[in-house]
Amino acid sequence: MSVPSIQISSISKKSIISLPEDCTYEIIQQLPEDTSILHKFLFVNRFWCKCIISILWKIPFNKINENKIKQTRLIHTYLGCLDEEEKNYIEKDNLFNLPLIKKPFFNYARYLVRFTISELDSSVRAWYDNYMELKYECIIKCIMNSIYHLFIRSNNNHLVSLEFKKDWIHSWSWEKVLQDNIKLSSIKKLNIELHEDLEEDGDYILSDLKFYNILLSRCNYLQSLKIYFITHSKNYFKYFSSNQIIKMIQVQKNLQILNISNFYQYGLELTKIISSLSSQINSLKELQFIEVNFTNCSLIGLKICLNLDSLSFTSCNGLTIDHINSLSNSSFKLKSLYFYDQTTIYQNIITKILSLFGNSLTKFGTSLLTDFVIETTSIRCSNIKYLSIIIENDDLLHHKIFHWIYNLELLELDIAIYIRDTYEFFKLLGKNLPITLKILKLSCHYISHNSLRNLFSSRVNLERLIFRNSYEFTYDCLMVIYEYIRYYENFKELTFKTYKKEWSLRDLKVLKEIKKYCPLVNCEFDISTVEEMLDECILEDFLF
Repeated sequence: MSVPSIQISSISKKSIISLPEDCTYEIIQQLPEDTSILHKFLFVNRFWCKCIISILWKIPFNKINENKIKQTRLIHTYLGCLDEEEKNYIEKDNLFNLPLIKKPFFNYARYLVRFTISELDSSVRAWYDNYMELKYECIIKCIMNSIYHLFIRSNNNHLVSLEFKKDWIHSWSWEKVLQDNIKLSSIKKLNIELHEDLEEDGDYILSDLKFYNILLSRCNYLQSLKIYFITHSKNYFKYFSSNQIIKMIQVQKNLQILNISNFYQYGLELTKIISSLSSQINSLKELQFIEVNFTNCSLIGLKICLNLDSLSFTSCNGLTIDHINSLSNSSFKLKSLYFYDQTTIYQNIITKILSLFGNSLTKFGTSLLTDFVIETTSIRCSNIKYLSIIIENDDLLHHKIFHWIYNLELLELDIAIYIRDTYEFFKLLGKNLPITLKILKLSCHYISHNSLRNLFSSRVNLERLIFRNSYEFTYDCLMVIYEYIRYYENFKELTFKTYKKEWSLRDLKVLKEIKKYCPLVNCEFDISTVEEMLDECILEDFLF
């Protein structure tokens, strides 16, 4: 029995199956955020175009990598999205005329997910340098303020990270902008600068206190909160209340990281802030103190934070043995502990807290490397897998440090060295790297190719190597790295964070060869740019 043939022409166009838009949207959102791939889908139809635009404009500042041409184009586009109020804010007080820019088809600011003040600042300056010969900081500041205002006004509950600096708080009447239709519940990370005197009245359009009250009703799903206190002068202030800060903490549903910075006084108010963490006993995991004075402050409020597993102290003072003793029999077990700045933190403070929490620590960092600290850590902290140390003195270049490192079963080692003799340092380090090590991060003023040869003499099978240098890498250094990487199949990442802005042609060729053996190579610009430059050149085979 023969199967009847089906005439394709007889099928009605209406029978063609199409996915609902919401399903199509979810599928599109799973596409890799590769610009070259996504651009191809922009012209499928209007719906696809809108979906692709929402992906491309999530984190546009991340994708331009301080390329001044791209920065200029990005700011030019955002300037076209400004409303009349935002344009007038730039022009009216500065006798500055913005260029005539055709309003874009989309308000691209509404798709923004994350940006930083430094990224915005760098991009605005690139645009301004291209547009004007003379620099006026007041105009640059006004442009930044207006674009920042655009980002908040246009926010479609997409922003996950936000910074509020002092000048931004006082530049607009935020009561008008942060209306009920402006949602900030998507924000998970908030960095904010505040004056210490949170009074109702002030000389500004909006006082810090009023601004805080606005945020209280807008951001209550924060995972990370950083509060940086701005001081007016070196004199003590007549008034300071922690009430608004406490309210900000208490309304959070899932606060995991709290950073308090630049808090030099008011120990009793700091005690109240720490005690308010009782509202976050199940969620708080990490507490960071930077330039904080603990005089007249109590830490006993931390004892009930059940899941606190990380404490960090940087350039703090006023800590005493009594502070540490108050943490005895705490409900939490620390996994990470960091003490930096040896001028303000004494070894007895570190050794005491190590005696309390050393058995549970897997991460430890310090800039105070005395024999006593090293000995205590060796005895109390046998489970450390991630070690971060800062060496600022040639006198610290002794064998106890390297013997200590060698006997740890480390997965990651992060060393910042600011000494003259890097040759001898890398010689000792190379001989004492633990065989378990997978990630090595190095920060130093200068690395020679001979120093690197000493480092790689251990032949430890690393997976990731990160350099943070003050000076540029030489061709000879790159060749030593290349020779090392090519022998290890498991190598995954090589990162350079240096001040070098341009690589020479033969440097580029070495980087390209390295990429054959290493999937991820990060430098001052994307490796794709390296490949594009190489593809455009006719190279003689003078290296290999």
